[in-house]
Amino acid sequence: MGKIVKGIVLGAAVGAGIRLAQDLKGEDDLGAIAPRVAKTAGEAALAGAAVGATAAGGAAKLKLLAESGVAAAVPVLQHAAEVAIKQAREAADTAKPHVVHAAEVATEWAEERIIDAKPHVEKASKQARKRAKKAADQARPKIEAAAKDARKRADNVADLATEKAKRKLAELDLPVVVAV
Repeated sequence: MGKIVKGIVLGAAVGAGIRLAQDLKGEDDLGAIAPRVAKTAGEAALAGAAVGATAAGGAAKLKLLAESGVAAAVPVLQHAAEVAIKQAREAADTAKPHVVHAAEVATEWAEERIIDAKPHVEKASKQARKRAKKAADQARPKIEAAAKDARKRADNVADLATEKAKRKLAELDLPVVVAV
């Protein structure tokens, strides 16, 4: 039975430790991490118990484990979860100053990069303004010619419409009055 208990404790500790390490990388909320760590510790404890029973000597021990394994594992799992939560809090407290320092260093670095980039951005902006003015100056004669052409066409269309209207009025035999 000693190997089974050792398997339970070892499995729970290893499973909880691995899950805790994985979750601490991706999440800050210890309240959300603790249930997942406890579940993983339980699953690993059962696996450790099976390994311990196999090492202890076979089928009779596995049958005994199946009958009493869950009841024996619950206190161990509770203890493993408490230890894991305590260690997670200690790890978070230990890491916090380092994380804060890293954030401060990153902020300073970013501010320096912004200051370094400012002259380049201003130069690019000035060049873009010059290019836009040059493009506008080059396009101005074409735009003016297009506007002049559009006015001529509009005048022609208006003249044609006036003539057509006069012909229609003449067909209707109505008096035509042209205001000058």
